[in-house]
Amino acid sequence: MSNFSQEKQLWTMFYLIIVVTSFTSICQGEWFSSVGQMEDLVHDELKLLASLDKYIISERDKLSRVERLAENIRKASVHADSDVETYLGHPINQYHLVKRFTKQWLLINDLVEDDSFSTKKDFLKYFSKKRKRFPKEEDVTGSAKAIIRLQNTYRLDFRDLADGIVKGARPNQNLSVVDCFEIGRTAGLEKKDGHCISWMNEVLRRGDEQVISGLEVFDHLKRCKVEKQLMNTRVNILKTADHKDNTTKHQLNGDKKTNYSEDEKPPVFDDKAKQLFKRLCRNDYNPSHLKKMKKVQKDLKCMYWTNNNHPFLVLQPAKLEELWPSPHLVRFHDVLSDREITHIKSIAKPRLHRSQVHNVFTGVGQLANYRISKSAWMEDWEDTVVESLSERISALTGLSMATAEDLQVANYGIGGYYAPHCDFDETKDLTNMIDSDDKRIATFLVYLSDVKHGGTTVFLEPKIGVRPIKGSAVFWYNLYPSGEGDLRTVHAACPVLTGVKWIANKWIQAKDQELRRKCGKEITADNRIFEMQP
Repeated sequence: MSNFSQEKQLWTMFYLIIVVTSFTSICQGEWFSSVGQMEDLVHDELKLLASLDKYIISERDKLSRVERLAENIRKASVHADSDVETYLGHPINQYHLVKRFTKQWLLINDLVEDDSFSTKKDFLKYFSKKRKRFPKEEDVTGSAKAIIRLQNTYRLDFRDLADGIVKGARPNQNLSVVDCFEIGRTAGLEKKDGHCISWMNEVLRRGDEQVISGLEVFDHLKRCKVEKQLMNTRVNILKTADHKDNTTKHQLNGDKKTNYSEDEKPPVFDDKAKQLFKRLCRNDYNPSHLKKMKKVQKDLKCMYWTNNNHPFLVLQPAKLEELWPSPHLVRFHDVLSDREITHIKSIAKPRLHRSQVHNVFTGVGQLANYRISKSAWMEDWEDTVVESLSERISALTGLSMATAEDLQVANYGIGGYYAPHCDFDETKDLTNMIDSDDKRIATFLVYLSDVKHGGTTVFLEPKIGVRPIKGSAVFWYNLYPSGEGDLRTVHAACPVLTGVKWIANKWIQAKDQELRRKCGKEITADNRIFEMQP
């Protein structure tokens, strides 16, 4: 076959890819919201490579282009087989993995499909079986947003990110000119104009006109610069506007809505909270607060906890660490063993779906851009380990699990995070103890993994961060003894920078705790978990 004929066939295949992809619906999206499920993508990719290698050996003379594509993928996924978690612990590797399944693998499939030889059957059979689970373009966009989020939160240098460097760690494959352009374009669409300008300038610095048109880059760069200038002007007007003139403020800020869509901020996530959240994630404390923390930490205690000689804890007391006195936050160490954690994750993984947030006005769960993770729910009756964990929580806290919610297991995605929020519904009359349904009196948060960088749980009022320690659990009360919500417990999950984050939540309801949690002698009684034993 002549080179001209081969080239013609390849262009025909490329055209078919565009047409077929336009009408192909992939059932399972949202890969960017859970790193845990991305482990399946790594294994799928390695199996696809093994199948593809057999095809290449028998058809090497006709499939030189397929071989080049396969070699590029192989270089990008090197070392993934030996340590999947380390491979997925780097956000750039995560981004490239998602993108390969939306670009290169579809191209390879169409090239193989066009061949008339029988050796393609095994590869195509496996490919068609897995294709419905491939990431989609929205996953590539979600991954790009995650990189921007990490850059914004942790003040990462965009040049290091472009070279794939995150906290000194390098990925298997650096970001290409096209990757930099797509991230910059996404930044512009997300109104992150400063980041848009940085990424577009990086594209110009690399200067590959054959890949990205300079005119297209300049068009985006100009638009972002104009938007940034307009934003700066708007901020200056707000600073100089008469704060008593509500009309002016409403015109500048827009009318406030009473219902939060998935693209908007959670109720407690105003600009002040947003900046504090980022500072806490970076461990960026001002000197006066550091001085206060050192003073408070001198009086914090660690002990072996029996909870007044509870039968479950007499022979093996729990390791308790006091984290903060008011609001009272404690950590229990070694709540779950590695074997139990592996078991819980194995049950949860096939059930993971994009995590939702509770809309305080409609009462309905909804997706939100300020919570990037996937979660699954487990009931006590369906597994002995889950049931045992509930019994353990009851022993440690002294609270009844009869009305507690099912165990929620969550896995955070690329740059996964959860913006500042309360675990109780701040719109309800929580002091009405007659109707005590749907009142989360306390939270028991279990860490199912260590996280190398990022992923800290931060509490905005005391201004402290709690880093994930595998097998440990943080416990606090959401309600005062009076039944009122404790806004000092507003907390957030920092974006995962490198590593993989798994957690499990047990939200404990106020109902059935009447005889278990003592009421304060005064209505202003502090939100103590228990008086620390000497």
